[in-house]
Amino acid sequence: MKILVISTQIFPSPPPTYGGLELVTYNLAECFGMMGHDVYLLAPDGSKGEHFKVITPCKPALYNPEEIAYESIKPALRDFDVISDHSWVGHVYLAKKEWPKLQVQHTMHGPLPFTTKPVEKPCLVAASQAHATYLKKAADFDCQVIRHGIDVSRHPYGQEQREDFLLYLARIAEEKGALEFIDLCRKTGMKGIMAGEDTFISSPGYVRKVVTECEKAGIRYLGPIGHDYKVELLQRARCLVSPLLPPYIEVFGLATLEAMACGTPVLSTDRGAAKELIVHGVTGAVARDVDCLEENLQVALNCKPEDCRARAEEFPREKMAKGYLELFQRMIDGYSW
Repeated sequence: MKILVISTQIFPSPPPTYGGLELVTYNLAECFGMMGHDVYLLAPDGSKGEHFKVITPCKPALYNPEEIAYESIKPALRDFDVISDHSWVGHVYLAKKEWPKLQVQHTMHGPLPFTTKPVEKPCLVAASQAHATYLKKAADFDCQVIRHGIDVSRHPYGQEQREDFLLYLARIAEEKGALEFIDLCRKTGMKGIMAGEDTFISSPGYVRKVVTECEKAGIRYLGPIGHDYKVELLQRARCLVSPLLPPYIEVFGLATLEAMACGTPVLSTDRGAAKELIVHGVTGAVARDVDCLEENLQVALNCKPEDCRARAEEFPREKMAKGYLELFQRMIDGYSW
């Protein structure tokens, strides 16, 4: 198949620091290419890969110039067998309205990126059953479910003897529970390390408050970090904590898989896909809400690193790619939804 994968134009693929969506598009393009397909990735300058070709219409930008990217690729869209769109706005549906025979599939990476169907049968994909259920209730969207995967080989199994600290690894944002992580460290007396994107799409006022509270609580604040340091922290930490707050839902949670691949259990609130990734009492713990984090922490800390690693190995990027390829073939054969 000749496949076009459309990423956002915010961060390159793969992203140097923050960017889960951009990591997914990179892994898909790499796997499609390794499986023998002719693959192109539409992504901003700085994107690269070994097994696919990159079309770079613009520089990465926070305001996400997806329209510029769409206009640059529109004349060539009918040359592809399938278009896998992972952008936020979904401009490619404008071309599908003009050329209905275009095979376009769109993966929803946010809780509700858009509220009306761009075409009658947009062929939407959700990253978890929790996300698909949410989309059905919120907007009556029917979605196929293909769970994300990671390159497990890039997340080596960690040391048996862990350092006595909890790790926060997410965007520094209210809905991600950064302040609640600090509270958990205070209540339990455990050390903490906080890392995550704090510049592009985080509230400056909230970030300043978090940094101040980290200083008061003796928590080490790092901000954005690269892949190698992220893996090092995951290998050393006792537990990754994800104190998500309502109404936010985590549509998947790549950091959960990355932590478990390194042998690190994960403690998360029950907001989205946590129960689909974490086996409670085996690879971490899922708390009803942030008030229940402390009572569930010991459950997570008692989990065995080898069980965490084994669970992560159930979500390789190759499995994700095969799921998409099977869906693409069904689309080519006439299936749509």
